[in-house]
Amino acid sequence: MNIANKIIISFCMLLLIIILSACKQTEQSLENIIMENEQQDISYSFKNPNTGQEFEIIHAYMLYKNYFETVKGNPDESPNELYQNIIIEPVYDACFKGAEHYKFSVFEWIPEESDFNSIKNQLESMEQEHMNMLIEDSLVKSSDILSSDKKTTVCVFPENEKFPSDMITFGTGKITVFLSELNNYFKLSELDNYNKSGVSHEYHHSVWFEKHYTKDYFMTVLDNLIIEGSAVMFETLAYPDTNSKDLVLDENFNKEYWSKIETYLESSGTNEFILGGSRGLPDYYGYSEGYKMIRSYLNLHPDATVEDWTSKSPREIFEEGNYMANYE
Repeated sequence: MNIANKIIISFCMLLLIIILSACKQTEQSLENIIMENEQQDISYSFKNPNTGQEFEIIHAYMLYKNYFETVKGNPDESPNELYQNIIIEPVYDACFKGAEHYKFSVFEWIPEESDFNSIKNQLESMEQEHMNMLIEDSLVKSSDILSSDKKTTVCVFPENEKFPSDMITFGTGKITVFLSELNNYFKLSELDNYNKSGVSHEYHHSVWFEKHYTKDYFMTVLDNLIIEGSAVMFETLAYPDTNSKDLVLDENFNKEYWSKIETYLESSGTNEFILGGSRGLPDYYGYSEGYKMIRSYLNLHPDATVEDWTSKSPREIFEEGNYMANYE
């Protein structure tokens, strides 16, 4: 072997060592970041002082700073894999594991790199202790009205424009809140009230899932109407002066609108009927009709407790409330 070949081989071996060393350093760096995120104090646990019911708040948004820095520092790595490793895995058991109604891909939540700075600015304005206070107030007040044997966890993520709502319940004890920039529209005190009544709304969903939902449950349009309507009713009980009732409620019994939904009551549930704004229906149509269904039931059964009507099936609420009489 001549000297030139020896030099080439030596150079290649050196290059390979450098590459492997760089990969090892990157791997170690990612492992350190993942470990750092897992060691962050992002949870807050408490109990209802009156009942002992257990709650936990997971501040998942606190994991995003490391995620943003890692994506920018490792352009060859898959953002999906980084998101899975850095953000989802540390909170998966608490936020999603065992959730009966969890039908979304977390990869739909991954922010675009162009949004990193705006999300950072949003997160910097969040006060962990203040959020703990708001959510704890809502969960204690809600569980005083309707208790559960299950631990309830609220997981807080950054605002997500790809997701259809600010809050969602994925199953029994599994509530997710997406931080909202609603402070652009509300005063801080109004935003606090909005968040508290919203968590109360989702808490009722959580208990409803506990009482009704199984893996074989066929979710109909009527189910969704009653689920949302009963949650609106519940938040008015928890927060009589600050809730979403006035935003969603239409007191009219419009036969034209009803005719567009009546034949679908036993069909598979769809957000088109619940959210409205399409099919010729006004915004929040399903919330309004669902609330009026619960109210019709309570008008005929004034002694029914929250536990009673939460435990009733949607069909029982509909029929025993004689709701069709409003459209005769």
